[in-house]
Amino acid sequence: MRLDKLLAHNGFGSRKDAKRIIKSRVVLVNEIIVVDPAFKVNIQKDIVNVDDEIIKYKEEVYYMLNKPSGYICSHEESLYPSVLQLIDDFRTDLIIVGRLDVDTEGLLLITSDGKFSHQIAHGNKNVYKKYYVELEKEFDLNYIKDLESGITLDDTLLKPAKVELLDNKALLLSISEGKFHQVKRMMHYCNNEVLYLRREQIGNLSIDENLDIGQYRELSEAEIKSLY
Repeated sequence: MRLDKLLAHNGFGSRKDAKRIIKSRVVLVNEIIVVDPAFKVNIQKDIVNVDDEIIKYKEEVYYMLNKPSGYICSHEESLYPSVLQLIDDFRTDLIIVGRLDVDTEGLLLITSDGKFSHQIAHGNKNVYKKYYVELEKEFDLNYIKDLESGITLDDTLLKPAKVELLDNKALLLSISEGKFHQVKRMMHYCNNEVLYLRREQIGNLSIDENLDIGQYRELSEAEIKSLY
């Protein structure tokens, strides 16, 4: 692997940033200073050191993030900061899995593994995502049958949802798709509006209760396997 690619994948910014770091003569490979960004590194054997920090390459990474409100699920920042700012071990190949609206909180997965991302985010895989929903008005129970049968939005028939009523104005809603503003639009169909929304679960994986808002951790091997 090229040296600049290795650094970019391990939190040292873009490839351009990595090249600048390498040319500043602070990068050692097997205790020898290297200034060529194209230098080939054997990631299995070579020891790479940047400013006395040993770089341990991870081919794929899998993170669980407790997303806060006010962050966008995008690589590009606009009016709001990107959730990727919350990842200390940032690398340029990170994929945000199953994006959440800027004002939605809760379970967000971030990975470098495209196959893993597709497995979870693609609607055909029928991986259910569970949301905690707080509503403006009392929920009309007559809509439960509609939601669990599959309603039509924009001339598209949605897959059946799962509804668990918690009280008059709060429910758990599980859906296997992730269309634009889907939960909010489903509640609008039910003549109601969402006041607060948090994703609680993806497949068999629930949000870690020990993660504060804005914190993240790596997924365990068992958690990764549970999502396949």
